[in-house]
Amino acid sequence: MITRLRSNHHFMLWGMFLLGLLIRGWGLSEQPPLDDEVGAALDAANYIENGHWSSIMWEHPPLRNIVIYLSAKLFGEYSSWGLRFGSVLFGSLAIPAVGYLSYGLFQKNLTACLAAFFLCIDPLNISLSRQAFQETTTAFFIVAGVLASLHGIKRDNLLFCGLSGVLFGIAAASKWHGLFPLTVSACAYLIYPWVSGGQGGERRFSLRLLSLCAVYVAIPSVVYVAAHTPWLLRGHSLHEFANFQVFLSKAHYYHKASRYAEDYLAHRAYLWFVIPVVWNDFVFSSGRPYLNIAAGNYFIWVLTLPSGYFVVKRWVAGHRFEEGYLLAIFIFSYMPLLLTSRGIWVFNSLAVLPFAFILISYAINSLMNSGKLSLRALVIYLLFVSVISSAMYPMSTFRTLDYPWLRTFAEIYSPHYGAGR
Repeated sequence: MITRLRSNHHFMLWGMFLLGLLIRGWGLSEQPPLDDEVGAALDAANYIENGHWSSIMWEHPPLRNIVIYLSAKLFGEYSSWGLRFGSVLFGSLAIPAVGYLSYGLFQKNLTACLAAFFLCIDPLNISLSRQAFQETTTAFFIVAGVLASLHGIKRDNLLFCGLSGVLFGIAAASKWHGLFPLTVSACAYLIYPWVSGGQGGERRFSLRLLSLCAVYVAIPSVVYVAAHTPWLLRGHSLHEFANFQVFLSKAHYYHKASRYAEDYLAHRAYLWFVIPVVWNDFVFSSGRPYLNIAAGNYFIWVLTLPSGYFVVKRWVAGHRFEEGYLLAIFIFSYMPLLLTSRGIWVFNSLAVLPFAFILISYAINSLMNSGKLSLRALVIYLLFVSVISSAMYPMSTFRTLDYPWLRTFAEIYSPHYGAGR
């Protein structure tokens, strides 16, 4: 029975969901709120009840306000859980979603479980799951959208494609990162009959293009506009809505963070998979300081580019649709962040990270199947990265300064701590 459970990816993935939920929720009530979280609570109430636009991170779409408002209603107040439950839930749900996407692509239990495990223990994802912002919400709906699109494309099922349009619309209503995988999925849907060896369903280009416009343009657009309903009900027209989106795009392009973030924190996406990169938050509450150092597990992240190269070689050799789809999603989700001239901080990586973990997991599984990687080596590696993530857990939960052995990292990464000594 135990062997059967181990080979059942459903059991493993939902087990990791429960583990991820526990990790992300542990001690959440004791974590003090950031100034921006307090502002986000006010924004949520003002947006839903009065249609006022956000004052915190106002350049982003308004889904965060809806999520926080519903979460607060569920818990009865804007408490630690009332503020952050949406982030905790979607950060945890992304774990099985990544696993199911991996399995849908390659039908390999090991690939699915590894990808889910890497996300489950990722310190950056854990940290952002415990804050009332839109990063984990965006990442979950992107992964769910790609998963639905994959099944819709391969099964020639417009219902799944339509569902993916809804999910991508929700993702885009959280952050515009959702538009990149939406575009790739639309292109994949359009060309699939010609790259699938005759197994792709309807081959009439005009009809396929019409279906694409319905499920990958019209449906996401309706969902995106619907998220702005409280603002529109204040009397704004759709023409004003369109002009406002242009204004927000300009605000994104010229966005500048605080001087601290611009001067002290790495803000170029090309660094993410090369060196350790962090995001810091500092709170002084109840007479004591709290420091959060949010960073990914470098010993997992650093495998991304070699794994991407490995999958590119396999795709060139075999032209498998699944490998090409994964590579395209990763590349076109990452490249806009890589090429932009404005600052891009590491918390933006959550929209790219699930696909990086799938690349790594697929490469590991392939190497094991070819005999180039032993089970013993994999187990040692997994134990090692688990220990590293466990050691980083206090850093991800605002308890960096509680442990003397972590204060070295505080000195390296936080000018607040260095200046206050």
